[in-house]
Amino acid sequence: MAVHRVLRVTAWTAALSGLLLTPSTAAAAPLEWERAPTPPLDGLGVVTEIAAAGPRAAWAAGIEDATSSGRPVMLAWNGRQWQRQVLPPGTGQVVDLAAAGRRNAWGIYLNEDGSPALHWNGTAWRKVGYPAGVRPTMPSPLPTYLQIVSAAPGGPAWSLGYDSQAKKAVALRFKNGRWVRQQTPVPMVSASTVAVRSAKDIWIACTCDIPDAGPTEAMLHWNGTRWSTVRYPSKGQTYIARIAPVSATSVWAYRASTAYATPELMHWDGESWTSTTVPASPFAYHFPTLADDGDQGAWVSVSTVDDDESYLHYSGGSWTAESGEGRPGTAVWIRDLARVPGTRSIWSTGLPSSLAGVPFIERRQ
Repeated sequence: MAVHRVLRVTAWTAALSGLLLTPSTAAAAPLEWERAPTPPLDGLGVVTEIAAAGPRAAWAAGIEDATSSGRPVMLAWNGRQWQRQVLPPGTGQVVDLAAAGRRNAWGIYLNEDGSPALHWNGTAWRKVGYPAGVRPTMPSPLPTYLQIVSAAPGGPAWSLGYDSQAKKAVALRFKNGRWVRQQTPVPMVSASTVAVRSAKDIWIACTCDIPDAGPTEAMLHWNGTRWSTVRYPSKGQTYIARIAPVSATSVWAYRASTAYATPELMHWDGESWTSTTVPASPFAYHFPTLADDGDQGAWVSVSTVDDDESYLHYSGGSWTAESGEGRPGTAVWIRDLARVPGTRSIWSTGLPSSLAGVPFIERRQ
């Protein structure tokens, strides 16, 4: 049975091993994280991305046989089980996913042929290119793609790209079967993440060229009628890695660091930002993950060693740490989180940090 515990941030202690942490001890109680059976992956494999459109529609992507040539893997959830799906020939490793429904999902992958995007139409995955000269954005200086494609159930899909000739980031919307450039209120020097809650609620985190201010860390918000620029307190060597909009008066954001500093969970109440430090080692690398909990709180994750309590829940001003099913004392890396729209259920992907174990998909009901 999995467990959870309440964390007191002031009492948090970490024992380091490489880039990982060991949380402090605390009282245990029941929990509901469960492992979902998945098709086996060949060789060394990992599932890194997950997206959900509803209780019967979710996708997960990763790679198998990673020590050899490496092959991309796509899995689909139909409400009962995870099954493999065929990807078009030449597809590279999928680095981000978004889903709007059982017949609408998108993937961004690494390649050299100018067609870095995929679209699921309910029958098959097909390649969908970005506009000429645009490639997936990569937030410098980290060689890591973040949440650069997002969609809302029944709503639009947006992505972020980079125009190397114009030397600026671009916003893209999926329309009539292709990705189309969108105007933003200010030029984007770079863009790190996009989040779509509906056609009237879209957020982009960027370094924006703001008049009379120059390159400035900010967020752009589309309310269905117009764009606005939302400033937040900047901090050196940090960037917004994830955004989870909940309503007009509630937006969560995950601020990561380029220098392995402790990440922060930020919250927008419609007027101002507040932030709280994620109770994690300042010397560990934590994959940026974020999902709202469907009830005024948020989920993130941390890397661990000799302990698998890597799910962190923030609600009512306090943190709670939880572990997954059936792996006591096992260090894990959680790679991605996704809430199932319309529910409080959370999907996650990860693998044991030793790389010797089996990658997993878990769900908290």
